[in-house]
Amino acid sequence: MKHIFILNPAAGKGRAEIEVLPRVLEAVKDEGVDFEIHRTINIKDATNYVKNRCVAGNGEPMRFYAIGGDGTLNEVVNGAFGFNNIEVGYIPAGTGNDFARVFKNPQFFKDIKRQLNGKAKTIDLIQYNDRVFINVLNIGLDCQVVAEVINLKKKPFLRGALAYGVGVAIAFTGNRGCDLTITMEDGRMHQGEITLVAVGNGAFYGGGFKGMPRAKIDDGLLDLSIINKVNRRTFLSLIMDYRKGTHLDKAKAKDLFHYIQCKSLTINSDKKMQICIDGELAEAEEIAISILPGALRFSIPDGCE
Repeated sequence: MKHIFILNPAAGKGRAEIEVLPRVLEAVKDEGVDFEIHRTINIKDATNYVKNRCVAGNGEPMRFYAIGGDGTLNEVVNGAFGFNNIEVGYIPAGTGNDFARVFKNPQFFKDIKRQLNGKAKTIDLIQYNDRVFINVLNIGLDCQVVAEVINLKKKPFLRGALAYGVGVAIAFTGNRGCDLTITMEDGRMHQGEITLVAVGNGAFYGGGFKGMPRAKIDDGLLDLSIINKVNRRTFLSLIMDYRKGTHLDKAKAKDLFHYIQCKSLTINSDKKMQICIDGELAEAEEIAISILPGALRFSIPDGCE
């Protein structure tokens, strides 16, 4: 099998190239594997490269490792989707690195030799409109935070954790809700102003928040978490439970949180809504979402099963 490493040189402020690449080169030499390295040069480059490489491979078994954050993994997954001979691996080198958190010993995802000796597991993907994602799509407060952080990072005196903290403060100050209509395949509907909605395959997003605590990556179900419009004081009182994934057990949260498992749904708004897919921002007025059971062969490092 050929091992192809898709490296995002911008991930983690350059950590992907400075710290991870030397470990990759050492490991592939020690293990004597057939390998290639591709550095991405712009948005969607990873998707296009992987897809073209899969077509040119003409059925050759290959494993593509995304070296970067969840957004890099998303691009690699979209390139590999639909090719049965392809496996996808993930070497976290970004900011959130949330998809690895669903596995046992997630720290092993940074061990390149464990990666090379990993085994593929068939997992689900989620389709939204004409693309797929592997982890979480969210709307509302989270998107507002991400958008604020992107703007703040343009300022020379705001970087990293400081920019994120200021972004959270700005988003909370605005406390902007979203008027949405969410309809499940069985006709159930949730309509009104929400603070946050997340649709997950994985359980974690936002750098470790366990917003979908019952999610499994191979159960053939979408996990939908809805937080009704809530004031800042109440939300802040529940934020630690939400981070740990224990919020569904709290009596005071029953009227605020709605947790639903289904196979497909649509989300509509009367104006363009900002959405965040595996950590990357986009816009849409309507989203059709459905589960794709067993759609990807995902390589799990040795010791993470």
